[in-house]
Amino acid sequence: MNIKQATGATITFEDLYKEKTYLITDFGAKPNEEPLMNTRAIQNAIESACLAGGGTVVIPNGDFKIYTIRLKSKVNLYLAKNAVLHAARTQITNSYQRQQGEGGNYDEPEINLYAGLQDHGHTYFSNSMIYGKELENVMIYGEGLIDGSRMDDKTGYREYVLQGGDPFDNPMRNEKGHIGEWFGNKAIALVRCKNIVLKGFSVLIGGHFAIIAEGVTNLLADHILVDTTRDAFDIDCCQNVTVRNSLFNSLTDDALVMKASYGAGAFIPTKNILIEDCMVCGYDAGSVYAGKFTKDKLVATDRCGPTARVKLGTESTCGYDLVTIKRVRFERSRGFALEAVDASDLSNIVFTDCVMDNISSSPIFIRVGERGRYPVTGNSEEEIVNAKIGNVRLDNTNWVLPNTKDYECYPAKRYVPSYNKDQKVTVDEKSSFCIVNQENPSHINYANIMEEDGAFYLIVYDEEQKKYLPDKSKQIPREELVLYANAVGKGEMPKVYNIEISNIKVTNADPRYPILLMGLTDAPIQNVSIKNIEVEYRGGMKMEHAIEQRQLNTNWKYVQYETKSSIQTLPWLVNTFFLKEEGLLPRVDWNQESKEWKDDPYNVPELPTVYPEPSNWGILPAYGLYARHVAGLKLSDIKLYYKVEDERHAIVLDDVNHVQICKLDAAVKEDVECIAIVTNHFKRHTNREYILNESYFTTRVESMQISEDVLIKEVIVNAPSPGTPKDRCYPYETLPIPQNGYTYKVPTDKYPLPQTVFRPFLAAMEEVIVRPKEELTLSLQIRYPAREAVMEEADSHIYNEELTQKEYVVKGIEKELKVYAENLPKGARFDGENYLLSWKPNINQVGDYEILIIIDDGFIKEKNKLSIKVKINK
Repeated sequence: MNIKQATGATITFEDLYKEKTYLITDFGAKPNEEPLMNTRAIQNAIESACLAGGGTVVIPNGDFKIYTIRLKSKVNLYLAKNAVLHAARTQITNSYQRQQGEGGNYDEPEINLYAGLQDHGHTYFSNSMIYGKELENVMIYGEGLIDGSRMDDKTGYREYVLQGGDPFDNPMRNEKGHIGEWFGNKAIALVRCKNIVLKGFSVLIGGHFAIIAEGVTNLLADHILVDTTRDAFDIDCCQNVTVRNSLFNSLTDDALVMKASYGAGAFIPTKNILIEDCMVCGYDAGSVYAGKFTKDKLVATDRCGPTARVKLGTESTCGYDLVTIKRVRFERSRGFALEAVDASDLSNIVFTDCVMDNISSSPIFIRVGERGRYPVTGNSEEEIVNAKIGNVRLDNTNWVLPNTKDYECYPAKRYVPSYNKDQKVTVDEKSSFCIVNQENPSHINYANIMEEDGAFYLIVYDEEQKKYLPDKSKQIPREELVLYANAVGKGEMPKVYNIEISNIKVTNADPRYPILLMGLTDAPIQNVSIKNIEVEYRGGMKMEHAIEQRQLNTNWKYVQYETKSSIQTLPWLVNTFFLKEEGLLPRVDWNQESKEWKDDPYNVPELPTVYPEPSNWGILPAYGLYARHVAGLKLSDIKLYYKVEDERHAIVLDDVNHVQICKLDAAVKEDVECIAIVTNHFKRHTNREYILNESYFTTRVESMQISEDVLIKEVIVNAPSPGTPKDRCYPYETLPIPQNGYTYKVPTDKYPLPQTVFRPFLAAMEEVIVRPKEELTLSLQIRYPAREAVMEEADSHIYNEELTQKEYVVKGIEKELKVYAENLPKGARFDGENYLLSWKPNINQVGDYEILIIIDDGFIKEKNKLSIKVKINK
C-alpha cells in the first residue's frame, strides 16, 4: 500500500518576519503592573502596529499579567527570553471552582449559532489570553513563556488560573456562551485564520486548550513546548498544517489532537496535516517545563492512564483526510488513536517511524463509531441548544438545529433507535450500574411518525416548503416504529479506510489493552496495513479478567508537581468512566441444556454509540491485537510479547475479511492458541442490537492467509451479547447477575490486584549535587500503588461535572518490596530496607554518576535511574 503523504504548511518564519518593532513598555506596560493596565498597553501596541501596516509587538524581559489580547493581521507577537505573559485572575463565585479576581476579565464568550454541535471548548474562543479571529499573516514567536498558572504566596502551591473546565452553557444558541459568569480557559485561540506561524515559545498550564487552531489554513508550529493540564494543541477543522520539533506534555488530556468539529461554523474537513519530529508525554503538569519529569499522578481525570497522545478525534463531524505522523516519541502516554464516530469519514493516514514507551492504553486504536452526532434540521424554529421533546431526536438533542434561514439546512436522512438504559443491576453487590431495560428497551419518537387510520407514516423534510411533512408513500410497520427515534442529517455511516502504520516500537505497554481495530457491523474499517511493529506488554493478565469484567478499584494519594496533595481512584481492571452499561456485564452465555452460565470472553458487546476510548470494551481475550469488523487487513513483520506470562491469545480476529499475516512472532502461554478466529451467529445491524425480535445473522473470518505455522483456535459464539433483552429470536437468559444464578467465584474485596497494571516507582528528586569529601545521605521515596491504597474519598469532580456515584474501593496488599542498587560508585552504600543511599566521594570522583535503583515486587524488576553530580563548587 502506498498512501500519499501530507505535505503540510507552505508558510515559513521568513515569510512573516517583520523588522519594525513596537515595545509594549513604550505603551505603558510594566512588569507586575495591574492586569488591566498591561492588557490595554499591549492592545494599544498591537493596534499601532496594525495601523502602520504591520510590525512586531515585543514583550521584553519581565512578568506581565494580562487578560485577553486580540491579535491583528500582519502583526507579530515576540516574547523575548525571560518574558512572561501571565494569566490574570478572574472573579469566579458561582462556578465549579472559585477564584479571587484582579480587577478584570477575559473577553466574553461570543455567540456561536452552532453551539451544541461540539463541546463548549470548541465553540467559544474569545475568552482566551491571546485571541485571533479571521486574521492573516500572524506570527507568535520567541523564547518567552505564556503562563496560565501562578505560585500562591500564601500556600506555596501552584494555582491554575486558566481553568480546565468551561463556563456553564447558555441554553440559547443565539446568545453569548455563558449564563452570567465566565473566565479564561485557553492560552491561545485562533479562529478561521490564514498563514500562521508559532515558533520557539512555551505554554505552561494553558487551561482547557493551551493552543487551539479552529478552521485555520496554512499553519506552521515549530520548536514550541506546551506543558499543561488538558489538551496541549488542538488542530480543529484546519488544512495545510505542519507541526515539528515540538514537545507536548498533558497527563490528563490529549497532547497533540486533530479534530473535525463544527466549531468554526462551517463544514471544513481536517486535511493535509503533517506531524514530524515531536514528543508527546504525560508527566505531572508543570514538571516538564521545569525539567523534573515527575510522575506521582498515576491516571488522568477520566481514570485511564496518562493521556498525552496523538489523536484524530473525538470531535469528527467534518471528517479527516491526508494526515501523516512520523518520528514522534510517545512517553508515559496513551497510544496513537484514529476515531471516526460522527458520520464523516477518516482516510489516507500514515503513522510511521515512531517510538513509544510506558504506554497506558492501546498502542494503536482505530475506531469507527455511530453516535449519530451530525447536525440535523429540526421541526421547530426555537433557538434553544437542546431541542425539546417533540422534535426529531430523543438523544443528543443538542444536534438539532432550528429550522430557520440563519442555519445550514441538514434534513433528516436516516434514523437510529433510542434505548431506555434505566435498569440498575449489580454483579458483586458492591458496584452497581444501569443497563438497557429488559422489558421495555427502546423508545418511540412520535415527532417522526404520523398515524392515520391505524397506519403509520414517516414524516420527511419537504425541500420546497422547508418543513417536515408526512410521506404517505412510506408506511412503517408498527414493530419498526422504534427505529425512527433519532434523526441524523447524513445518510451514511462513517468510513475509515486507507491506513498505513509502519516501523513502530512499543515498550512497557499496559497489559489490559491490545492494539485495537474496532469497526462496526455495517461500517468495517477498510484497507489497513500494519508492518514492522514490535510491542512489549507488561502481561500478567488472565482470561478470567476478560470474562468477569470486574470493577476493582483503590484510592491513591499523590502530589502533582507544585500542588497540594489529592486523591484519585485507580481502576486495576475495567474503568467505569468509559466502560458502561452492558459492557460491564460478565462475558458469559446461558447454556440451556445444563441450565448454567458458560464462560465466553469472545462475546464482546458492540457499544456503537459510546465515547471512543480503548477501555470501552474492558478486558479483551487478546493481549496483542484485537480486530473486529475489518475488511482488508495486512499484518507483516509483527512481534508481540510480554514481560510476565499472559493467559490470553496474542491475536483475536472477529468478522475480519481478506486478512494476510506474514512474519508473525508472538509469545503465547504453552497451552494457549496464538490466534483465535470468531464466528458469531448472533449479530444484528449497527445500533439495532437491542431491538426486540430483530433478526440475527452470522459474521465470520473469511479469506485469511497466514504464512506462519501457528496454533489457531476457531471460536463459535452462540448467544447474543450479555444484557441483550430476551425475545422470540433468543428466548433464553442473557443477564448474568446473582438473581439469575451468576456470581463471581472470589468476592471483590478478596480479589487479587493485577500488579502489572500500576507499577512501583522511584519518586523524582531534586538534582543531587555533592562536593568531594562531603557526606551525602539520600532518603529515597519508593512509591508502591498496590500497597499504598488509602480509604479516603477521591475527588468528586471531573472538571465542571460532579460524579453522582463513588467507586467501590478495596484495600491494598501487605507485600514488601525488594530494593537494591546497581552501578554504585566506589565507596557508596545502599540500605535496601530503609531506602537510604550514603556516599562520601573523594577528590578523584568529580563527575556525573548514574545509579540504577532496582525495585522488585516479584513480578517485574523496575529499573529507575538516580543521577548524582560530584562538583567542587555547587
